[in-house]
Parts: sequence; structure tokens; C-alpha cells
Amino acid sequence: MNTLTQEELLVILEECRENKRAAQEKLYKYFYTDMFRLCQRYAGDPHASLSIVNDAFLKVFKNIVHYRETLGHFKSWLKTIVINTAIDYLRSQKKDIRVVHIDHIEEPGDEDFALKYQWKHDELMQHLQSLPNITRTVVNLFAFDGYTHKEIAQHLDITETTSRWHLSEARKRLRVSLQLNNPKKLAKT
Repeated sequence: MNTLTQEELLVILEECRENKRAAQEKLYKYFYTDMFRLCQRYAGDPHASLSIVNDAFLKVFKNIVHYRETLGHFKSWLKTIVINTAIDYLRSQKKDIRVVHIDHIEEPGDEDFALKYQWKHDELMQHLQSLPNITRTVVNLFAFDGYTHKEIAQHLDITETTSRWHLSEARKRLRVSLQLNNPKKLAKT
């Protein structure tokens, strides 16, 4: 299945509301690759990513009756469910999350995380996987999904300052990691 027209997607969504398995399979297969990549950014582990994708689609199929086209694009709704499912997964793995509470940090302004535009996707994703779970999650939410530090803090049950620290720490670690692999390219940034 290459692309779906808006009309085809609406038909599939209506059939999913009627709990038709063939339509659910079409929807799953159509969006699987994008949602799996999204989960990879959060979980890093392919097995965990697959689990998150499957859990998210279960939520989608259970709640698809509540989705209305007037509320926005289906892919945005799906992406929100996948991100929230990934966050729930990371919360359940809290033993692996190192949270650092800091009252005050010195950090330059929250300019866009420019590294996302300057590196090949696969190359950057490989470096992101080396970050601790919570730090990688903050980077994903802030730099790639457009969440504010306040929203991140609420989702992850941390302070805004801690969210900012994790972003700052990620920038430092990624610059070092990326420079070790390609010093000429990083010197241009």
C-alpha cells in the first residue's frame, strides 16, 4: 500500500469503527513504519519499540469511535497516542531513568535543536540511542515533537528545570559523540 487518499482513509477509519479486522490491518500496515521510527526515537530498543507500537494501536482501535475528522488529521491523533504510549512505557521503566533535580542551571536560550537538520536521520538516531532514556525522551519531545519544557515536565513528572538540564546535557553529549565520528562536519555548525 503506497499512499492513501483522504477518501480511502476515511473509509478505512469507518470500517475500523465497525471493528472490521481487515481495515484495522490496513491502517496498522499503512502507518506502521512511521510509528515504529517514532518509537525508536523514544525507546531505542527494537523490541520495546514494537511493543509500544502495538500497545498504541490497541489504544487507537479501542478509541477510534472518539476520533472525528473535524478535530484534525488522523496521523496527528495517532502520533499523539504513540508518543503518550512511549512515555507511559518509559515511566514503567523508571528504574532505568536517572532523573537529576537541579534548582538552577545556566543555559543559553531554547533555540531549536539544530542538530536535527544537519545530520542524516539514521546517523543522528544512532547517537541519540547512546543517551540515557530520560535525556533521550526530553530531546525527542522538545526537538522533534515540539513540546515545551513545561509540557515535558508534566508528562515525565519532573521539573521544568530538570527538563532543561536534560536538553543541555544531551546537546553536550551529542556534540562530543558527533564530533568523534565526524569532526569536519561538526566544525561547520
